[in-house]
Amino acid sequence: MMEPIMNKNEYTYYLVGNVDDFTERLGRVVRLGNEEIAIFKTTDGHIYALENKSPGPRGGTIAEGIISGDVLFDPICDWKISLTDGQVLDPDTGQVRTYPVQVHVEEVRVGLLKNGREISHE
Repeated sequence: MMEPIMNKNEYTYYLVGNVDDFTERLGRVVRLGNEEIAIFKTTDGHIYALENKSPGPRGGTIAEGIISGDVLFDPICDWKISLTDGQVLDPDTGQVRTYPVQVHVEEVRVGLLKNGREISHE
């Protein structure tokens, strides 16, 4: 079940690097508290943050996945995952938790909910 869209004021944003710190089409893992987050930059410059956990039956991480457009190819089971909302694309099913990203003056910040609840969709 998806969470409702949250108000931006419900998040605390944490600096995770500069835009140039992220290589296009490759993931980079950052830790924010207990969260392990995979950050991806697309060839058009958009930056996305997803939980670094494969939704596939074998588990694993997704940071080693390859990006094509706004789709991540899961490195373990080759499932296609939308970077925009974390949804696994047909014919497979599942979802990866996503985190809001803010880019301001080349600084990249990732948002975590202030009350600590997990989110499944921004």
